[in-house]
Amino acid sequence: MKMRIMLFTTPTCQYCGPAKELLADTEGVEIINAMENQELAGMYGIRSVPCLIVEKCSGTKTFIGLDQIAQFVDENGHSSGGCGCSCGH
Repeated sequence: MKMRIMLFTTPTCQYCGPAKELLADTEGVEIINAMENQELAGMYGIRSVPCLIVEKCSGTKTFIGLDQIAQFVDENGHSSGGCGCSCGH
C-alpha cells in the first residue's frame, strides 16, 4: 500500500486555513472537503476538522486539530517520510 496523507477540512472551519498552511510544503497531501466527501469522511470516522489522516502499510494515524497537525509536521518535516516499512514506498 502506498502511503496516503489526507487533510479533511470544511469551508467554514476557522482552523482549516492555518492547517493547510502548516502542510503547504509537505509532499503528497490531499485536501478533502469533508462536507462534499461525507462518505469518505465517514469511513475514517471524521467528526471534527481540521483532521489529518496518514495511511501507511503499518496502519492509519489520525491527527485532530492544529496542535496535533503541527506535531506531525515537526516530527516529519516537510517530507511524507515514506511508509516506514520494507515495501519500498
